[in-house]
Amino acid sequence: MLKQYLTEFMSTRLGVRRESNVLSTSSKVADDGRLYYQIEVNIKSYANNNELAVMPEDRVVRKEWDRRYLSVLGVENNRLYELRLQVPEEVFRDAENDLRQVMDSFRVNKITA
Repeated sequence: MLKQYLTEFMSTRLGVRRESNVLSTSSKVADDGRLYYQIEVNIKSYANNNELAVMPEDRVVRKEWDRRYLSVLGVENNRLYELRLQVPEEVFRDAENDLRQVMDSFRVNKITA
């Protein structure tokens, strides 16, 4: 999952660097009897203010953004389903309980023809 996130959020701009950390992984059987996996990842993006500068001191690195990615994965109908939430780290602290409720409510349904 971490490789997938980094691939999705890779930048083509010069002077951009992304750092990521897997914060937690877990699995649980929900009330519907299915197994769900939860993954939390933090990704920070840094960019140079002047990526074409010749002198290193003219390339000042600053943080562009710092985001938390919360994923819940479930399998049904031979397919992988994902609920992904993303929120700035500073917002996550205030909304953590609500976000975790959304994660816990995720369910996959069996489709019958």
